Amino acid sequence: MSVPDSPIAPEENPFWLFSGAVYARRGVAEACLALQERHHLDVNLLLFCAWAGCNGRRLDGGDLGLLRSAARPWHDQVVTPLRAARRWLKQQTSVPDTLGEAFREEVKTLELQAEMLEQLMLYQEFEIALGEGAPEDVAANLWLYLTRYKPLPTDDDFADLSAVLCGACPEVAPVHAIRILEDGA
Repeated sequence: MSVPDSPIAPEENPFWLFSGAVYARRGVAEACLALQERHHLDVNLLLFCAWAGCNGRRLDGGDLGLLRSAARPWHDQVVTPLRAARRWLKQQTSVPDTLGEAFREEVKTLELQAEMLEQLMLYQEFEIALGEGAPEDVAANLWLYLTRYKPLPTDDDFADLSAVLCGACPEVAPVHAIRILEDGA
């Protein structure tokens, strides 16, 4: 996919490439979507937290506030309405199935482009030098984002953060991911 006049093509954005690889790993999409549904977290920001940690950057509350402020208008006014329209279209019955499905796929493509543009905004807003991070850095950033808006995480939250951590750091076994998150909590 390409965006006309974009300052950075998607394939040139290391955060977009990272996100796609991590999101495709086993259990990550489901975990991200569960956190989104339970706590209204922005999946793009959650993945940015993981990406920053993988590059050795631990975020603080100010960093998170800056990132959230940069992405929130776009996320709320573009990404979320496209997602809502796509979900609604999936359940509608007033248009013939084949036509409705084709239109839903077009909306899904637009939603993906909107997500890519949000990731570009995050990438350009907050410069992260590519480097080597540790799973503990990733865990600290994920934990910071969750607990900023959900002070008392549940066991489900731990399990979902663990899945994202394992997706970002495939060398970490799930049992170790939980331990890393608990140690950082």
